[in-house]
Amino acid sequence: MTDVVIIGGGPAGVSAATVLQRKGYKTCIIDSQVFPREKLCAGVLTVKSIRLLQYIYKDLNLENLNIKHINKIVLLNNRETIGKYTLANPYSVINRTEFDNALLQYYKNIGGLVFDGQKNYTIAYDKNLVKLSDGNEITYRFLIGADGINSKVRANRWQGWKASILCFEKFIPNTTNEDTIKINFGGMLGGYSWRIPGQDRIGIGLGEFYIKGMKRKPDKYRKYFNAQGVTDINGMKGAFVSFGNFVPNPVKQNILLAGDAAGLVDAMTGEGIYFAIESGRQAALAIIELLEKGTPLSTYTNRIKRIHKKIKEQSIYNKMLYVPILQLISLQHIKKNPEFGQSVLENAVSTYHTGYTKELQQNKRKKRQSSPI
Repeated sequence: MTDVVIIGGGPAGVSAATVLQRKGYKTCIIDSQVFPREKLCAGVLTVKSIRLLQYIYKDLNLENLNIKHINKIVLLNNRETIGKYTLANPYSVINRTEFDNALLQYYKNIGGLVFDGQKNYTIAYDKNLVKLSDGNEITYRFLIGADGINSKVRANRWQGWKASILCFEKFIPNTTNEDTIKINFGGMLGGYSWRIPGQDRIGIGLGEFYIKGMKRKPDKYRKYFNAQGVTDINGMKGAFVSFGNFVPNPVKQNILLAGDAAGLVDAMTGEGIYFAIESGRQAALAIIELLEKGTPLSTYTNRIKRIHKKIKEQSIYNKMLYVPILQLISLQHIKKNPEFGQSVLENAVSTYHTGYTKELQQNKRKKRQSSPI
């Protein structure tokens, strides 16, 4: 019997598996895709993500990957420049295909088992059993669903949860050594478009609010990509993303959800890698604590309360930035207060040293102090 089966070989699943494997538990990862596989993601690692990776994957040298450090960010509203920033600590842009595969190989090197390409696997939850595509069976004590936004595990055990943002992305060669991240809030309902250069390619994409039945806008999206120099949209990938609507209780019996499967995505920026890694780590620690101390598995929900609290705060302020009637006011405030924008990018986005409430409070305090008596 395997102690823990992890469904999904992305950062959430591999981080959970790595923590468990290091503690001597028998684990395996099952994924429907064959690694290395393409992943729709701009591939931005913030400072907090880098630090967490260094903590879990202690001897993994990220610099061996195709990584580009960027400290220049431009915010736009259509053609209007809202702010230009040079950050003290750069964001790191990686190729998610290489990055995810490197984490998976790290796990395999410490003795972990991987069954990828399992397109037809089935889970018998009542028997604690996974049947692989070739008919082989794996029994488990615990199951972690880390299988992304379209999680089969969540769909089977958690009903009524829906993603809210539809994203599209296409990569083009970075032939001019472009080195500035550009985020444009204009023209996207409840989202933004991006142009994020990596070492050898540029990720061009957009994310927009979407509910089931809403009419899609292929002409609008094609126009955007054409304006960004993408004339061939073949190979463009699309995916749904959660944007504030996380699964409040990601534990049922001996099953836990982590990462995108639990809806754990930054509700202001759409960043998912940090929450994926951290929730995977906490899922593993909750299982370890149960096995070694008898602590209830439900403590996993308490372990990720910090993540839930962050998302709730972000969900308040994402309305100020993405609801059309409030967006113009918010963007003009950012434009008139460059220090505020800089501090938000450094402290509320890159590191989580602060949150948006504290940043706004500090900004108001500075304005009062600088006002003439």
